[in-house]
Amino acid sequence: MGHPMFPAHAAEPCPPPGLPAGRLLTYPRPLGGQKSACRKTGRARRAPQRSPAQELACRHSTQAGGGQALDLQTFAPPQRGQPGMARCWQQGTCLSTALTGWLLALLASALPSTCLDRLAGDNVSLAIPFSLPAPEMVTTIAWKKNQINVATGYFRPNFSVVVDSEYLSRFHVDPISGGLNITALKLSDSDVYTVVVVPVGSVESKADVTLKVYEKIHSVSVTVSPTEVFEGNRSVTLNCGPVQGSVTWTKDGQTLGEDPRYVLTDGSLKISHPQRADAGNYGCTISNPFSNGTSTAQLTIYYGPDTPRINVSSTDPDADKESFVLVNTSVNLTCLAPSQPPAEIYWNVADPEDNVVPSSPSLLLPSVQLNQAGTYSCLAINRRTKLQVRSTYRLTVAQRPTGSPHCSVSSTNNGTALLFACSWPGGFPDPHLSFLGLPVNKEVTSSHLEHLEVSPFPAGLSGQNITCLANHLTGQRQCSIIPEAPSGVFLSFQASEDTRRIVTMEMDCQGTFNPAEIGWLRSGHPLASDGDRFKLSPDGTRLSISNFTTPQDLGNYSANCTNPLGFQDANLTLIGPTISEWDLSRGTEAGSAHIAWKVPSGSVVTGFQIQMQGPRQARSASQWETIQELEATNRSTTVMGLQSQSSYSFRVVPLLGSQAGNPSQVLTLQPEPHLSPGAIAGIVIGSLLGFILILALLILLICFVRRARNQKVPPTPPENRHHYLSRQFPHGKESNEPSWGNPRWSSGDSDIYTITYEEHLRRYGGPATLSFHSRDNGHCNSTSSLPQPGAKNIRSATQV
Repeated sequence: MGHPMFPAHAAEPCPPPGLPAGRLLTYPRPLGGQKSACRKTGRARRAPQRSPAQELACRHSTQAGGGQALDLQTFAPPQRGQPGMARCWQQGTCLSTALTGWLLALLASALPSTCLDRLAGDNVSLAIPFSLPAPEMVTTIAWKKNQINVATGYFRPNFSVVVDSEYLSRFHVDPISGGLNITALKLSDSDVYTVVVVPVGSVESKADVTLKVYEKIHSVSVTVSPTEVFEGNRSVTLNCGPVQGSVTWTKDGQTLGEDPRYVLTDGSLKISHPQRADAGNYGCTISNPFSNGTSTAQLTIYYGPDTPRINVSSTDPDADKESFVLVNTSVNLTCLAPSQPPAEIYWNVADPEDNVVPSSPSLLLPSVQLNQAGTYSCLAINRRTKLQVRSTYRLTVAQRPTGSPHCSVSSTNNGTALLFACSWPGGFPDPHLSFLGLPVNKEVTSSHLEHLEVSPFPAGLSGQNITCLANHLTGQRQCSIIPEAPSGVFLSFQASEDTRRIVTMEMDCQGTFNPAEIGWLRSGHPLASDGDRFKLSPDGTRLSISNFTTPQDLGNYSANCTNPLGFQDANLTLIGPTISEWDLSRGTEAGSAHIAWKVPSGSVVTGFQIQMQGPRQARSASQWETIQELEATNRSTTVMGLQSQSSYSFRVVPLLGSQAGNPSQVLTLQPEPHLSPGAIAGIVIGSLLGFILILALLILLICFVRRARNQKVPPTPPENRHHYLSRQFPHGKESNEPSWGNPRWSSGDSDIYTITYEEHLRRYGGPATLSFHSRDNGHCNSTSSLPQPGAKNIRSATQV
């Protein structure tokens, strides 16, 4: 059985076989020339658990001639169990008649829709949003408001439409266009209006027109319910009105974020289980196409107080506020207890005699003292929430120990045991002290720690580093001590004098030892501190002798160094002020002399005098003039202002206070060598004569070179050949070929050959020469020996 809107004999809307999916399909008009068109979306798929209406989206559009075209965007398979429907859905499958009627029935709800916004008091005309049938067709029309008839009747060919009495005064149907005219719009006119046009014997046409009527927004208000909101309440609602358009919410000027606790309905914002973070300024904006308005409301959430937290601050940047504060610093305790409204704070202090206790979050303790250490508590009360909470804090006031810890080791039990000690006094509370490196690591919480180590001592104790660790609230320090048997012990001394030139001698016993008991001796006799001339330092390493004089205080001194770990002696022999050697030389500057000297080991000296004899002395030449007084540390000096042509004698005198030692040997600085004026003149004249002689030699040399370069030799006739003796060739024979390859045998125009000396005498006889004169450019004349034409010139062996 088909759907009532379609006859049972209507062709089933199936696509022809082989038609690709997605092509627009057109079917014969089953009713009144109506066309039906469907678009398949592709491969079939199993539908999720949704209704067919949710899977089918149809568009209802107007076609020429009053027909309607159906554009099916999406098909889904029919759900299992629905009668009269095909059980499968795949490309090219035909639908049953029942399913076709069901799909077309769904299309009735997808009508053309128009939305109009109008202002209250205006007039509006609701036009029909589809094409009307031919004028000659008998057609009925009906306008409905929210599915309730407002006007019904015949539209064509004879107009006869009746308006419901409730709307008669303002509602009218236009006889030409069929539109619904409404005058003097009211807010109540906002609704969905449906127009139904039915040609007799054909299918009806329907469309919806949504009309929204607005008033101009003049004032918007936001109210909070309930007026007092506490953290943890069930909910709070903010109402915004009057609602004459769309409503948007903001919080503190920002768009309201997503939160599952927020519920928005009809101009209200409901917040479930409000929290302190929800407090703020909420804004509501109502807007429509013609106006808008905004209003705000402050949402206050009451909560707390939370458990107070006490923070401590101090003027000392090095203090650890979590553990202690330093005495005499300013300390501020702050009680923080989050609360709305702010909580009232009350303090209980550690000192019961402190009567000035503020009722404020901050408690100031200026120049805190040790007796102010203890437990402090703050009480936070919220009068609105009627809650109160207390919190406590224990304040520790500390005082730094003095300086750094001090370590020492001493001999005890008649030199058979070592006593190790570590102390760090002046702190509060007491530090924690402990030794590291001893066989037994002893620890105490005190300002002083001692450990006794008796003989026999463990191997390796001498030279081992023993450390004392000292821990205090204000910091950690340490000190170290090394017990050592005496080794490398020696004596040194230093003599000094005061303004009265009284000498004080100080002798030190130095070396590697810890601890040490030192006994001093002079010439084998013990020396003890008498409080007058002889004094010993507290540790016995220094012996001081005041008013030290020579020769009674000179001699052999020794020190016996001993401790429980070993024993060693050291000796020193003191002698009077003496100069062992010295040197005199001319200084680097003109008129100066450099003096350097040495002092023998053990010589006690507090200063030196440099004495001189020279031409400037007004006194007798045999007397010495002291020109410089130097300290005991000096070993050289320079004397300035001497005359280079004079001789000077010097000596160095060592001093011990006011006592002078033996002077050094006398050294003399001789005058500097110099030239007389006559010698200087002779040197100048000799230099000039030498220059002239050299110049003359140069001239002669130039003339000789030029003459030799310009001399010419006349050509030698064939019969007057030059003959050379081949001294270099012991087997010399006449050669018919000239030796041009050897420069020794080459000549400009001569026929040169080799001949033995005997053959030369046989042919030409003895030597003969002729002299002639030649002029070289008219400059120089000389005499040469050249062969004459027709004469035989024979050279001797020496000439060759």
